[in-house]
Amino acid sequence: MHISVADARELAETFLEKCGMSPTDAAIIADILLEAELRGRKTHGFIRLTGIKSRYEHGERTDIQIDKEEGQCIRVNGGNQPGYLVAYRAMALAIERAKQSGSGIIGVYNTSHCGMAGYYVDMARKADIIGLLFADCLPRITPEGGTEAILGTNPIAVGIPSNTVPILFDMSTAAITNGDLLVAMREGQTIAEDLAFDPAGEPTTDADAALKGSVRPFGGHKGFGLALITQILAGVLVNAATIPLPGANYGLLIIAVDPTSFVPLTQFKTEVDQLVARIKENRRETGVTEILIPGERAYRQREIHLADGIHLDDTLFSQLT
Repeated sequence: MHISVADARELAETFLEKCGMSPTDAAIIADILLEAELRGRKTHGFIRLTGIKSRYEHGERTDIQIDKEEGQCIRVNGGNQPGYLVAYRAMALAIERAKQSGSGIIGVYNTSHCGMAGYYVDMARKADIIGLLFADCLPRITPEGGTEAILGTNPIAVGIPSNTVPILFDMSTAAITNGDLLVAMREGQTIAEDLAFDPAGEPTTDADAALKGSVRPFGGHKGFGLALITQILAGVLVNAATIPLPGANYGLLIIAVDPTSFVPLTQFKTEVDQLVARIKENRRETGVTEILIPGERAYRQREIHLADGIHLDDTLFSQLT
């Protein structure tokens, strides 16, 4: 099913409002999911809507509120609200504090999955602020050399202002994400070898078995190290669960830094642009036509989808309608 961006937005907003969400909150979540679709990240797009609806209808929630503040550090109780809403409002607060006093550090607990981490650091980038986000979630990743899930997929994202290419780094510390497994299951595909284990700890290429079992960290011991550090920063540090149950007391550490705390904004962005230009001029391997900056491919895809619309799986479209 091919659908225009406007129709896709209306579909997502209406779907969320039907489960009792306010129009304002529905619009925020719909925009985050739509951005994932526009940037070619279906794993974090509309495929998540039915899960958001189910959790929203069955969860008990309170208001999102600040419950501790020490200098530049603010702790936010997410009230068991959807992670999308909590991360959005926490990043907005971090940006506001960065513009006021140079930086904002927000620790969030008592929330759930927040979707595409790059969305939130992009909020900072668009405001000429450097944004960083660390997130923990339910156990999915094994330690290097292990076969049992103990760490979350634990994404790390960074957004950096520039005058040219949007610099947007967004990575999971897992060799394959839950979203990738959900898409593979929906499309009846296997996954690559050496990425995942079944519940018994045996290697598997079956997405369903991997979802019930565990996945490796990306990049061996280096990915394991990043996943571990993220679990501490976005879990232990911020009062979230150290090893969360599914959907319960996930955490976020959000950092916003105003570049003008160190150098003039013009100088910062000009130097970033010069670095990007030098990278793109780098001698290329045989067969490589262009060197891309993190986030560049996604933004090119976004422009195409804004003009042409997006494609939704027929089964998913039927579910939503």
